[in-house]
Amino acid sequence: MKIAVIGGGTAGYIAASHISKHFPQFDLYHIYDSTIPSIGVGEGTTPYFLTWLDKITNLSYEQLEKRCHITRKFGISFENWGVEHEKFFHHFYPVGQGYAYHISAVEIVNLLKEHVCATEIDSNVIDLQSNGISVKIILANNTNLEVDLAIDARGFPQSFDENYIKLSWIPTNRALIRQVPGIDDHTIDLKIGSHAVKYQTATRSIARPHGWIFTIPLTNRTSYGYIYNRDISSVSEIETDFDKFFQAEGITYNGQAKQVNFPNFTVRNCFDGALFKIGNSASFLEPLEATAIGCILKQVEAISHWVLRSFAKLEKRERLDESQLIIFNQYFLNYVYKMSLFVGWHYAMGSRFNTKFWEFAEANFYQEIENLENKTLLEKFYSVLELAQRSPHPIDNFLEFSSTVAETETNIVTALIKGVAKLYGQWTQPSFTEVGYGIGYFS
Repeated sequence: MKIAVIGGGTAGYIAASHISKHFPQFDLYHIYDSTIPSIGVGEGTTPYFLTWLDKITNLSYEQLEKRCHITRKFGISFENWGVEHEKFFHHFYPVGQGYAYHISAVEIVNLLKEHVCATEIDSNVIDLQSNGISVKIILANNTNLEVDLAIDARGFPQSFDENYIKLSWIPTNRALIRQVPGIDDHTIDLKIGSHAVKYQTATRSIARPHGWIFTIPLTNRTSYGYIYNRDISSVSEIETDFDKFFQAEGITYNGQAKQVNFPNFTVRNCFDGALFKIGNSASFLEPLEATAIGCILKQVEAISHWVLRSFAKLEKRERLDESQLIIFNQYFLNYVYKMSLFVGWHYAMGSRFNTKFWEFAEANFYQEIENLENKTLLEKFYSVLELAQRSPHPIDNFLEFSSTVAETETNIVTALIKGVAKLYGQWTQPSFTEVGYGIGYFS
């Protein structure tokens, strides 16, 4: 069996290193164009990335810190979202044990390169021709390669056709990125009820008049990204407010900012039986809840469990069952829908800023989710919110709430806190409870 991974960014190297580790019996080709720079999206992660990375590299935290400048991420600190709380925190569960990493996208790729065993082809891909059994890869160097499975991780599509769906309830489409040298103190002070809590590194998400700013601290630098809507706010407005934020934070900035346009979208069918789209080729959501790498891992592991394990037992490539393909594609479509609804819901109560962007963002969420074609999925979303509202209030009394729940193993909330309840996208019920009270959606 011949497998090709196409793309030299985060998604491409995650796929190539995963296959190298778990399916060394295949002839693996890694095709990328070294002249195309990676946009470097995905520097915030969720806890499962730690487990996956450990299986691939077997490196300790100290080694990863030295190689990739990582810091631990205990959740997201939201500032100025909604109208009830100046700050609230979205934890990883179980609280106190669950954490993720902030990573350098460039250095993680450099690390994963060492764990890829493949025939490397440095060339631009002109076209991919799939018949559902094999894929013919047309290269710019006037050569072709035919493989049994091609994993397309080339990034955003050049154009969008009927196979792509716009996730219009998310109100942003551009980022202005700035980086400054590393700051020694990455701790965040937060008051939860009557308790003062210090988090040793977390992602900050700060609502601003034209959108919101993320901060991702590494040991050698901190990345700041102003996420906004280019159809509402001008670049000069964003730069001016960015400067105000830096001045208030006491940050000196003399670098060159980077503009990144992004569509919030999903592909309707990510897999035809031979060509599998992953990463930004398949979907993209703004980075509010750091969904990018988690989604990539979900895709790579799904294709491993269903397709690659079957291939390992075959002597000759066979056409995959059409009914199973339909189920597979519908699962990933619904998975992205669920994540996008959770992300878009953060805007449902606006922010502390009465501006054009926030008026649009709040109204847009309610208006656009009604256009979701899968009404059953929308009903499920509302049922999750209803259950979340009945859960204990984790903002005003979180520490007492956690200790009380720990004493009652039969309590349903105990199961939710421990993360064993059914996921909605990448999240369990406590996330909805915490964010819902945080933004003021629940009274």
